[in-house]
Amino acid sequence: MSANEPTKYDAILGGQNPPPINAAVLGGIAGIKQRLASPLAEARLAALSERLAALSEALNYGAAGLEAAITVFDDTDERVRATAAAMYGREEQISLIEKGAAIWNKWRVQNLLLLGGFVDLSWANLSGYNLSGANFRESNLAGASFEGGNLQTAKIFKSNLEVANLRNAELRGANLSRSNLSGADLQGANLGQANLRLVNFREANLSQSIIKGAKLGGADLSGADLTGADLSEADLSLAELGGANLTGANLAGIKLIRSNLNGWNFKGFVFVGANLRWSKFAGACFMRANLRGANLERADLRNADFFQADFTGANLCDADFNKATLAGANLSGAVVKRASFLKANLSGTNFSRANLSGAILKKANIDGANFTDANLSRCAWT
Repeated sequence: MSANEPTKYDAILGGQNPPPINAAVLGGIAGIKQRLASPLAEARLAALSERLAALSEALNYGAAGLEAAITVFDDTDERVRATAAAMYGREEQISLIEKGAAIWNKWRVQNLLLLGGFVDLSWANLSGYNLSGANFRESNLAGASFEGGNLQTAKIFKSNLEVANLRNAELRGANLSRSNLSGADLQGANLGQANLRLVNFREANLSQSIIKGAKLGGADLSGADLTGADLSEADLSLAELGGANLTGANLAGIKLIRSNLNGWNFKGFVFVGANLRWSKFAGACFMRANLRGANLERADLRNADFFQADFTGANLCDADFNKATLAGANLSGAVVKRASFLKANLSGTNFSRANLSGAILKKANIDGANFTDANLSRCAWT
């Protein structure tokens, strides 16, 4: 059927049934487009009524009507723009999303002004859409599917994405701060450089995801699956990681400042260049972990197991290694000033070229330890 042929919404001369309320004048969608474009400058109030009536009718014409209705978002009359936004229900909103972020964002500006921004697209199927830069702030997207979609730099903060499907989605640089993604599926998603501060990721699936350089300060990752995830250079300071699975994750250059990870198992993990200052790792396992160039200044490492761990060039100033196991560990070139190794197992530990100035080594087991060219000034041995 041609877009200009009459439909059930058109008033047709000679028809058997009376025209529906607010039926379009003769001309169908073409007539509606003409009315929407008419400036009617001599009577703005009448123009407002006329345009809104035409808009209401346009939404009955599917895609063709939507194309005409979209022009209202550029109307010079603020009353038209704002009131028009309220006419878009869930189906019309999804139709706007299908047309891309630019059109959606035009509608969203008026939605935010008129209705405070609330949008309910829960359980909507938006898989594969290109929504780069889209504004979904403060929206209900629970259970919605964005699988394989492009949400790069999108604004999705303070939104509900509980159990949403974001598998393999592109979210680089997106702002999801303070959103709820508990139970969400983000396997293989790219969250690089994203703002994820204070996000609820409890029990979320982030396996094989890319979170490089993302800001996760204060985020709740309790019970989250982060197996094989790339967290390099991400900031997880003050994040909650209780019960999270970090097996095989890349933690190089990660920030975990002032975090509590007592008793965690980091056996064989890579922490190259990581910033772990003032964090608590008491009783944790770092066997054969790679901590080259890491910063563990003032960290609580009591009773931790660093068997054959590599601390080459690390900053261990004022760290507490009391009763820790560092047998066979490599601390060559490390800065270990004022660190405490009280009753620690340092058998076979390599301290060559390390700066141990002011370190406490009382009652430590140093059998076979290597102190070649180390700075041992002011060390306490007894």
